[in-house]
Amino acid sequence: MKKIILEPIFIFLGVLGSLWVDGYREQLNKKEELDNSIITLSNEIRSNINYSKEHISQLKNMLNLTEFLLNNYSTYDVNQVREIHDNSPFVHRFSEKNKVVYVREHSDFTDKKYFYWTNAWEPDDVFFTSLLNSGELLKIKNETLVNEIESIYTKQEERISGTFALRNSIANQMIRWDLKKSIAQKTYKNPLYWSRDNELNVLLKWRKIYIEESITAVKDYIKSLKNVIEIINYDYQSVNDL
Repeated sequence: MKKIILEPIFIFLGVLGSLWVDGYREQLNKKEELDNSIITLSNEIRSNINYSKEHISQLKNMLNLTEFLLNNYSTYDVNQVREIHDNSPFVHRFSEKNKVVYVREHSDFTDKKYFYWTNAWEPDDVFFTSLLNSGELLKIKNETLVNEIESIYTKQEERISGTFALRNSIANQMIRWDLKKSIAQKTYKNPLYWSRDNELNVLLKWRKIYIEESITAVKDYIKSLKNVIEIINYDYQSVNDL
């Protein structure tokens, strides 16, 4: 009689235990997936740190040339400008393997790029966007980490994009100035070297200001990226020092 009574109870407890184990295993799997997602995000952030360091180097070289043009506004010539850029380049293209290749071939068109090249700001955000759209980002329990990540991919990147837009607006004004001067010439000579005036000087001064603002913004961005890496390193896994 006892066996008849206890047997259903044991079956019920066995099923209940099995469900509990399955639920616990599912929770562990979800936690592991989230942890792996955060670690993958840290790899994207690492990539953005390296990209930003390269970007700052390019901006500093751009600033160096712009300062030379301003300090030697009445006397600079094309050979001086080419030499400075060859030693501290920022005009570039990307190879088939997506590697930065600095342009050192000289031409009349490249000589113009030294004045109004802007360097687009294009960090990786594919995985962050995926986390955001899937709702996984909101499942991270560390509120500080979530806030830092959201700040990086919104406020910080928007700030840098804003400084790029300002640089680009000056570049567009330089291009219009160049076109106007070129059209007015009877015999073509590169206006940036042969028709300099006060307007071009003012544009170069604004270009210098916006490059400096960009450098500051990217430096702050890198600090924020490294801060997130430190939090992830502490909470999830050991991430190599950058």
